[in-house]
Formats: sequence, C-alpha cells, structure tokens
Amino acid sequence: MKKFISFLVGGILTIPLLAHSSTLQQMYISASAGLGYDKMIELEGDSVYLGGLSITNQKVAIRGQGAIIDLQGANISASGNSVIDLDGCVIINGNSALYATESVTSRVTQCTFYGNQIAIHFMALSGMIEVVNTILAHNSQYGFACDKATVRVLHFIDSYENLQGDFMEWCPG
Repeated sequence: MKKFISFLVGGILTIPLLAHSSTLQQMYISASAGLGYDKMIELEGDSVYLGGLSITNQKVAIRGQGAIIDLQGANISASGNSVIDLDGCVIINGNSALYATESVTSRVTQCTFYGNQIAIHFMALSGMIEVVNTILAHNSQYGFACDKATVRVLHFIDSYENLQGDFMEWCPG
C-alpha cells in the first residue's frame, strides 16, 4: 500500500509538469509584440520551460508568473542594442543564466536564480541593468557579475550561498 501511495503522489506531481513543459524558444517564436516590446513572452505559472534563448537587437520581455525556466546548461543571452526584461521567473540550471554584452538594457524583477553557474552575468559596456526584489542563491560561481563600467542599480537583492561570491566586478586591464 505504501508503494502505491508514493507512486500515486509522484504521478500526480510530475504528470502536470511534463504535460505543460515546452521550450523557451517555442514560447519566443509564438509570442506577439506588446507594451513596446518586439516579443512579449507570457509563461504559465504552473509550467516548466526548457532551454535558453538568444536575442540580438530586439526588445523582449518574459513574464513568468512563477514559471520555472530550466536552462539545461544554456542561458538567456542578449547582445547588440537589445532590451531584455524578466519578471516573476524561477531560473535554474544555467551557465550564465542571464548574460548580456554590448549595449543591452535590462530590468529584472521578482525573479529567483537558483543552481546556475553565474546567475546574472552583465558585461554590457553601454546600457544598464536594474535588479529589484530578486533572489540569487546557490549558484556555483557568482550571484551577480559585471564589468567595472556596467551601469547597475540593485534594490532589495537577497544573494547567498553563491560559492565564489555574491557579487563580482571585473576590472579591464
């Protein structure tokens, strides 16, 4: 009887997650423009989305509503003259979970970055990043890493148990 209950509970918990999982790339392809963004990705809060996303010279928003994005070793990257805004996402298992270069602007609100290599790796030399009410925890390197020249505004960040440090600034040279 005990094995049956364990299996039944496991089946109830995992089947809904698997039934609603799709890739972040699929969600990007099917997303429409909205609120000034080229792509407004709306995720379902009770779902898991797999894989990463790469954008160049676009304005993209991801509204997670508590959804899990399992990057499976990839990242969400932005380059060129891009905007990447994240809200309400749980982002796990990434390389540099959010990675930005060149002239990127980003706003991250109410997200959790857990179990990545680097949670936020922002190397944009122009543009800026604002991070608000976000958790950066249990990442194998850093919670937040940036170039010395990066303009950043960090409010109410809960950063802990990042093995090489919670915050890291690289100096050119």
